[in-house]
Amino acid sequence: MNQLLPHKRLGTRGPWLVLLHGYMVDGGMFMAVEGAFSQHYRVLIPDLRGYGAAWSWGAPYTFQQRAADVVHLIQSVAGGESVWVLGYSMGGVIAQVLVQSYPDLVRGIILACTFAYKPMTTLERWQGMLLPRLLKMLPPASLANLLYPQTFGSETFPPEVIEWYKKALQRTRLEVLLADAKNIFSFDGRPFLGSIRVPTLVIGGTADLIVPVHHSHFLAEKIPNAQLILYSNAGHALIFTHRRPFVRDIHRFILRASHIPDSPSRRSVLSQSLQ
Repeated sequence: MNQLLPHKRLGTRGPWLVLLHGYMVDGGMFMAVEGAFSQHYRVLIPDLRGYGAAWSWGAPYTFQQRAADVVHLIQSVAGGESVWVLGYSMGGVIAQVLVQSYPDLVRGIILACTFAYKPMTTLERWQGMLLPRLLKMLPPASLANLLYPQTFGSETFPPEVIEWYKKALQRTRLEVLLADAKNIFSFDGRPFLGSIRVPTLVIGGTADLIVPVHHSHFLAEKIPNAQLILYSNAGHALIFTHRRPFVRDIHRFILRASHIPDSPSRRSVLSQSLQ
């Protein structure tokens, strides 16, 4: 494997922080937080196989293959250093696969708006059956409009965010979307959650319609010593709506897990980077 995932690399100091995006979109979803993170970390943001600038990458579109792609990128760019991994939504599943399959490479994980087993409820099982049908029936623009209220809720977002979201979805091939619809609703990480030994932070929103809050509770309960942070009334797009606390809480988690004391000067720098 010689080809590297298309990626963005930011920051010149601090530990490595790898950001893994969700379903139907690409690494652009981290536009709201990448600048703040790059003040403290060397940030690596890939487009996963089949998405964004990697839209033409061929099958297999499995989570295990995606994890292998990310590992190849990390080893090529970060050398022998271990990394922190922030996985958002589907990216959180790939983060779980990474820490299971490549534990020596991962210093810690942040699991945001994600799950270990998606079809936990009757409604979610119905969603798993309905989603492939919608993907086949609707053109990308119509699908984007249908999913927008569930993903973004009633919040008002800058035009560039909406434009990015629609373009990302329109660019992704049906083959990829169908494969990942199946992957999402068949993935079962429950058997190995108890074996995760790296520092883990679970973040969720109490008003998330895409990945309801019971998934965050489940992850935090089953992963030993996991920390849970829930944002009240936050939806699946909390990376945009709750940008400041999201960056702040992840930064503090990494500092504490790394046994680096938080200080007024650090908080001041972090506050300035969030302006």
